[in-house]
Amino acid sequence: MAKRLIIDDDEIVDIAERMARRLGTTPNDVVTRLLREAEPRASAEISLTPAQQADYDALRALVKDVARFRQPGATSDHSDFYDENGLPV
Repeated sequence: MAKRLIIDDDEIVDIAERMARRLGTTPNDVVTRLLREAEPRASAEISLTPAQQADYDALRALVKDVARFRQPGATSDHSDFYDENGLPV
């Protein structure tokens, strides 16, 4: 027999039921789908050593600090290479 997960938080149940109505499925299917989508992201998270975390935090602070100097048009999303249908021009 399968183990059961009982969700007794009214807010979570309400959200699952609203999403199920919108998607035309059951709350169980909604929760299953969301958990399947979240699992790879959760397992992909890595733990950093304190030194790595300090380096990462310093790099993020540097990027945030220099972002104010970015010139308009200095970056591209490469949309100029594609037409309105997403095909190469």
